Amino acid sequence: MKPQVRLVKIIRIESLSPHLRRIVFSSDQLAGFPEGKEGAHVKVLVPHEGEIYPELALDASRPAFKRSYTIRSFNAQTLELAIDFVVNRHDGPATNWAVNAKVGDFAGIAGPGAPKLTDFSQENYLLIGDLTSLNAVNGFAKYIPKHSTLKSVITVPTRSDIISMDAGEHLEVEWHIEDEAIHSFEDRVEAAAKALPNDKTHVFFGLEARSVRTIKGMLLHDLQYDRLNLFATGYWKKGVDADKFNRQKQAAPL
Repeated sequence: MKPQVRLVKIIRIESLSPHLRRIVFSSDQLAGFPEGKEGAHVKVLVPHEGEIYPELALDASRPAFKRSYTIRSFNAQTLELAIDFVVNRHDGPATNWAVNAKVGDFAGIAGPGAPKLTDFSQENYLLIGDLTSLNAVNGFAKYIPKHSTLKSVITVPTRSDIISMDAGEHLEVEWHIEDEAIHSFEDRVEAAAKALPNDKTHVFFGLEARSVRTIKGMLLHDLQYDRLNLFATGYWKKGVDADKFNRQKQAAPL
């Protein structure tokens, strides 16, 4: 079954940091959009340059540019969907659209897809992310019970890129600030993972593809974590555009 694609309009924009821009969409077509999907992804369809509306048919001869983004929040009463876009880090059709977007502009929303983490009954969690997966960490943390140990390591380019996480006080975040760092991000993750029991901890990590492979190998081989307790996804790959990276993931999953 083809995913439903909804036409939405921008109603608010907020610059969260030098590299994050929150865009809030609304539309009557968001009626029926499922609640409780924070941390899952949607496909955002953006118009070609010079066009007002995106092509909503996914199989059109000239389809809209389509990229995956994580849901920050959805309010079913006001029909408002908030998504954070990474900006000023690279060029691309969706990124450039987000940089130049203004209130009143249109986009398409397809999804949501299934969240990567669905078991929220464990004793311990380690959530690892970067700018692209901040809202996966924040979204999943909302559903993890307060009696569970919940730790996170998140890497950001600058101290100004640290944003508010509204998942609750039980989420302990260690921020790795890239332009101030003495130790590597992988070293910070390893230290956090060593402090948790390797047989009773579920680990989510959404990162650049090479970092995913490095951290996954470290957890499996160096720290003896159970493969079934690792939930990894590559959100992007340095030097590779999103379309090519998606084809690579389909051919050789991370």
